[in-house]
Amino acid sequence: MEFLLLIEDRRDEAPRESVGVEEMGKFARELAAQGVLRGADGPLRAESEAARVRVKRGVPTVVDGPFTEGREVVSGYFVVDVPDRAAAIELAKRCPYARAGVIEVRAVANGRRIEGSGAPRFVLLFLWGPELTGPDEPRRAEMGTFHQVLAQEGKLIGGGRLPPETPAARVEIRGAKTIVTDGPFAETKEIIAGFAVIQAADRAEAIEIAKRMPHAKWDVVVVREVARPAR
Repeated sequence: MEFLLLIEDRRDEAPRESVGVEEMGKFARELAAQGVLRGADGPLRAESEAARVRVKRGVPTVVDGPFTEGREVVSGYFVVDVPDRAAAIELAKRCPYARAGVIEVRAVANGRRIEGSGAPRFVLLFLWGPELTGPDEPRRAEMGTFHQVLAQEGKLIGGGRLPPETPAARVEIRGAKTIVTDGPFAETKEIIAGFAVIQAADRAEAIEIAKRMPHAKWDVVVVREVARPAR
């Protein structure tokens, strides 16, 4: 079963410890050696270089970062294949960045991975606000069809749906104490409903792809560039 380990910082709290790229890379290599790593990217470029894309009545709106929405800021991720949620939480406890920020554990459905070409990579995060209601199945079908188009164009290299029916968890280490908080989280107005990893020539092309995403008609698509793939 696949799970997404989202590496997050909190806007209202400085990192508790300094955790470097080298230590996170070592953790990724350990996961790969254990045969559980299915994908990883990070760190992501600063949120000030990100964009929030929304299309209403056919008119796209692009808002440049940094943003004030949400308490957590995603800075990278791992996709792991483990037996169950409990095993994913145990991996999150081992992630070095749990000492600095938060590791959010989310189940992944319909995960996909395609070999990239080495072009710049971007993570598109599909937000789901409280106003988005109604049958989900038609939206899944439309997104699935569009992802097939992106794959044929050579742009899609990963992603998946993050089903809300499997409760999320947040893991953080504060001193000698490891804290696991089960979701849903009352302070979260927008959840991440899914993600896609794409390759594009530059940020402008990535934003154009986000505008074409069916999800942009329903809610926000956040565009984040990968500074260094954690492969």
